[in-house]
Amino acid sequence: MVIGQLVSPVQATLFYKSELYTIMEVGSQLQTNRVHSNMNVIVIDDDVDVRDLFVELLQMSKINILGIGSNGKDALELYKLHNPDIVFIDYIMPQYDGLYGAEKIKEFDPHAKIVLVSGSYIEKGRLDTLVSAILKKPIEINDVISTINNVACAMNIK
Repeated sequence: MVIGQLVSPVQATLFYKSELYTIMEVGSQLQTNRVHSNMNVIVIDDDVDVRDLFVELLQMSKINILGIGSNGKDALELYKLHNPDIVFIDYIMPQYDGLYGAEKIKEFDPHAKIVLVSGSYIEKGRLDTLVSAILKKPIEINDVISTINNVACAMNIK
C-alpha cells in the first residue's frame, strides 16, 4: 500500500512498504530519500520560531522528538535524560551556546551524535571531533534528511 502526502509543489512524503520516503524536485530531476523514522532526537535553539519550524519538519518526516531546549545547558540536561540518537543544536545562543552544549555532551558521552545548526560560517575542521555534521540555516528538509541518513549510516541503523 502506498500513501502519499503533498507537502509543497516540489516536495512530498511517501509511505511504501511501511517505510517513509521524501520525494523532492531538484532542478528537473526527482530525488528520493528514505527517512530513518525510528530516530530519536532533541532540538536545541534559542529562537522559538526557528526551533518550532525545525521540530515540525522533523515530525513531518516521522522523527521522534524527545525534547526541546533553548541553550547549551538545556542540551546537556536533555541528553542525560533522554539519551537521543542525534542532538540538533544551534551554534549561536545567549548564555550557553551550542559549542558549550556540544562539549559538555561529549564529555558525558564521547559517542554522542551532534549536528550543529547555524546560519554563520563555520570552519568544520576545528569541530571534527565535536560534531557529526553541520546544517546551514535556512534549514532545508532535504539537507536535514540527508544529514539524518548520513549519521544513521555511521551508527549502522538500518
